[in-house]
Amino acid sequence: MGNGNQDKRQDGRLPVLWTGTLTTEDDREFTCEICDVSHAGTLISCDADLAMGERILLEIKDLGEFAAEVKWQGSEQLGLLILAGPDLVLKKFAETAGGDVSKHPSGTGTDPLAVE
Repeated sequence: MGNGNQDKRQDGRLPVLWTGTLTTEDDREFTCEICDVSHAGTLISCDADLAMGERILLEIKDLGEFAAEVKWQGSEQLGLLILAGPDLVLKKFAETAGGDVSKHPSGTGTDPLAVE
């Protein structure tokens, strides 16, 4: 009867097609594709061989760098928990795309990364 609690895993995920770079703690770099974003984290497609719980740095073009932790692994996909970054809510950058899949991050009218 209540709303929003049917499936916690969904967490209002939004599909995106963003390009990013993963950097591991031992300085290995991998190109990745961000597949979807939610308030908690992001799903990426990447051929990086990472361990569960591994801390990485995710750099998203035009958005900045986000500290993340590997929370889920599938075939060539990784679920990341965002720990820190210029804005923890990646989802709002995708919401402005409307019904289309966001191919580039965009702010909500003003650039949250712009320095006054």
